[in-house]
Amino acid sequence: MTEGVLIIGATGAIGSEVARQITARGGQVFLAGRSEGRLGEVASEVSAAGHAVIDAADGGSFAAAFKDAKAALGTITGVANCVGSVLLKGAHITTDEEWHETIRTNLDTAFYTVRESAKALRPAGGSVVLCSTAAAQVGLANHEAIAAAKAGIDGLVRSAAATYGAKAIRINSVAPGLVKSEMTRRIWENEPMADASREMHVLGRLGEPADVARAIAFLLHPQNDWITGQTLGVDGGLGGIVNRPKR
Repeated sequence: MTEGVLIIGATGAIGSEVARQITARGGQVFLAGRSEGRLGEVASEVSAAGHAVIDAADGGSFAAAFKDAKAALGTITGVANCVGSVLLKGAHITTDEEWHETIRTNLDTAFYTVRESAKALRPAGGSVVLCSTAAAQVGLANHEAIAAAKAGIDGLVRSAAATYGAKAIRINSVAPGLVKSEMTRRIWENEPMADASREMHVLGRLGEPADVARAIAFLLHPQNDWITGQTLGVDGGLGGIVNRPKR
């Protein structure tokens, strides 16, 4: 069976790279995101089966995107949610709106993805991959809001994996470290900040979108169907290893 993958957040650096990797191995993709113009560009590049605009605040837009994806692909074998945001602020200076927006963008969209996947992947089953962060595994200063949102995704993954395993629906996530993208540009283009971040990653470099996309594509592949309820660190060691100090 040909892979049919719905990619949510397909216009971002990681989501668009997932689309390239799935189509390069012969699969079909349907793209969903916030920007109609950018969606069209990525869809044209990878010859996607179609695309749909979604709203993080509207669960109904996710239901509509899944309906359109199923009509275009025939069968959905996998779903990747690559939506995310970055908020680096201590709790004491984080506004109500910043907190709610972080939860809405990250945790709400993950929940909507799981909810609709549980319907769309029946009866054949399939793979769902969400995006967490290494900051949910290790305490990093000024990450309170995003760490809380992504830690919620880790809990969602484990519970949903238990709920839907009997239906052959696998739920996993990847947890990146700092990945070079447009969203994180202000960090990695600032040399002192980039150097400090590289020092925290034991492998000594920042991540590239392809690093994370390869892990997502692996978890989506139908051959890897004995993996569920896992959060895979793709983080240069940030989430679980204390780097040796420079001498």
